[in-house]
Amino acid sequence: MLDELSQVLSREQWTLELLARETHTPIARVQAAFLSEYNRLSANARVKSFLPLLARNSARIILNAENALQGL
Repeated sequence: MLDELSQVLSREQWTLELLARETHTPIARVQAAFLSEYNRLSANARVKSFLPLLARNSARIILNAENALQGL
């Protein structure tokens, strides 16, 4: 599982960096939110090809909500 997560992070790195810039969030926090959502979604997923997209969208929602609470 760890190898799979490393590969997913590697493939998604540029989009996570973009998400970090768009949400004004440190890359480490973006990666943590992405991995958390990826793990949550993959637990019940039958088809995994769209998991990175779904996890990114979920992470964006979470990060935007956190930033709104902080007044960013």
